[in-house]
Amino acid sequence: MKKTAALFLAFAMIFLLTACGGEAAPAPNPGGNNTTTTTTTTTPPTENNQPDPTPNPSPVVCEDCDKEICECEPGEMTIEAHDGNLFNEKDKAVPLGEWAFYWDKNFTSGEYEPFYVRIIRVSRDSAEIQAAMDAYSGIMDFTLTDEQAKDIEFGLLEYEVYYAPDYTTPSHGISLPRVSWSALPTETSGFRNADGVAFIGVGSVYGLNITPSNTRFKPGDTVTEKGLFTILKNYDESEYVFRISWYDGEIVAEKARQLYFTAS
Repeated sequence: MKKTAALFLAFAMIFLLTACGGEAAPAPNPGGNNTTTTTTTTTPPTENNQPDPTPNPSPVVCEDCDKEICECEPGEMTIEAHDGNLFNEKDKAVPLGEWAFYWDKNFTSGEYEPFYVRIIRVSRDSAEIQAAMDAYSGIMDFTLTDEQAKDIEFGLLEYEVYYAPDYTTPSHGISLPRVSWSALPTETSGFRNADGVAFIGVGSVYGLNITPSNTRFKPGDTVTEKGLFTILKNYDESEYVFRISWYDGEIVAEKARQLYFTAS
């Protein structure tokens, strides 16, 4: 019988994402092919109408906007992003460095609007990871016991979130609720060391919160964040993927939405 080892670290699922203090709502499936698309239009879904899978981020400058909803003039801008509905399984992961978009309930407009996310870098460099730990000012104690450190080490995840410049935003700016990141092995249901021992808790990601929690963003801003995660030393970046997930804000019991990204 294979042994199981538990990693007792209170890693939290902190990731700042959507607008106006609301939770994410279920993302309709616009369909389409598993290819990169250039954004063109933004069409919120209705009961009988799914959104266009290629939303248009038109730049908006909402500086000094004192209205409840910013009403600023759009400009011209496009990015390329994958349809997130096509990357919701481990064997269908968004390539490292590439954008994916998902439809989220915007509680200011009351409509579904797209947000964009991508992983830009994964590091196992011990010096860089130690520097990230030293810069962290929260309450977590990132310490492994000598026994755990035989098999486990830390990794660093760096990712970006982008909001379309025509994203409907209240005057105080975009606030970001919590979403969960985790690392998962590609071939099995759990991480195992070279001796076949399974580890519980490995792959958990804790947000380092390099951006202060009271920061508010404007449409068109790109937010960069970092997360610290645990990983078994015998796994390289080709052997695991990252999953981002969030819950339906209107039907709490709804299964979490999820989107996968490669680690290499």
